[in-house]
Amino acid sequence: MPTIRQRLLRWSLRRFLHGARRALSRDPSVARVRRDMARFERLMTRAARSASLPRIDLGTCTAAWVDAGGADLGRVILYLHGGAFIGESPGAHCDMLARICGGCGARGFYVDYRLAPEHPYPAATDDCLAAYRHLLEQGIAPARIVIAGDSAGGNLALVTAMRARDSGLPLPAALVLLSPVLDATFSGGSMRRNDGLDPLFRASIIGPLASAYVPEPLRTHPYVSPLRGDLTGLPPTLALVGSSEILLDDTLRLASLGQQVEAQVWHDMPHVFPIMHVLPEAAEAIGVIAAFVVRQAATQVAGNTGPSGVPH
Repeated sequence: MPTIRQRLLRWSLRRFLHGARRALSRDPSVARVRRDMARFERLMTRAARSASLPRIDLGTCTAAWVDAGGADLGRVILYLHGGAFIGESPGAHCDMLARICGGCGARGFYVDYRLAPEHPYPAATDDCLAAYRHLLEQGIAPARIVIAGDSAGGNLALVTAMRARDSGLPLPAALVLLSPVLDATFSGGSMRRNDGLDPLFRASIIGPLASAYVPEPLRTHPYVSPLRGDLTGLPPTLALVGSSEILLDDTLRLASLGQQVEAQVWHDMPHVFPIMHVLPEAAEAIGVIAAFVVRQAATQVAGNTGPSGVPH
């Protein structure tokens, strides 16, 4: 049974989401998104990790290792945060990443990629691919790497795998996508069907926010809208989404088009609900993600060993 504190936090979360939806409907601006994400970070961050993490210079951006302790299996989760390509909540994201890593014996590699509108497309995609290249150059076997991301970061995770494939790089073991944005033309039926049901977003705000990242003529490019690209040959993928999200159909369409895609629709869960530790379902989802990472990393390593059993 939830404690009084948990009930208060859930009430605060629901109030925050509905308040953010009203505010964004009135003012779908970069400044508003960044203010709301700062408020969300204060509400959802349990451990002050991100501020004290040593930064790693990747050239155009930085990254940081997130270690939950006991990560001695060589697994790495390359994490690409959400925030509509224009904002971030590093404390909340690193807190969730640490929980995932703790469940699967991995280290997290959190990428602080460049944000729009100061750095529009393709800056973020370039930074994320650079982060993946960095891990490979450090000698980390691709079979031990999982690329994960939420919302805009889910887009970047899938695009990073596509760009790695198209560049001839070895692919990671798997992908994990949380409430991903996969079609920048926003043609999915859930944009209309769930408009007003989604506790955070209204369909009317999506276009103005997208304009800060990429101009409309480029929105059909596969590295902007991966659902419109070639999805063949990509790693096994786990995608989680809430049933009331306006972005629901992005995940459902990925499952219908992609190979080896496991799509899970969670009843009445808000956007990127695994980050919301006050929800019991968040802990359950973290367990699902961790189990998927363990399963896929073990499968890929087993399939990439030589006669001596040493990973290539």
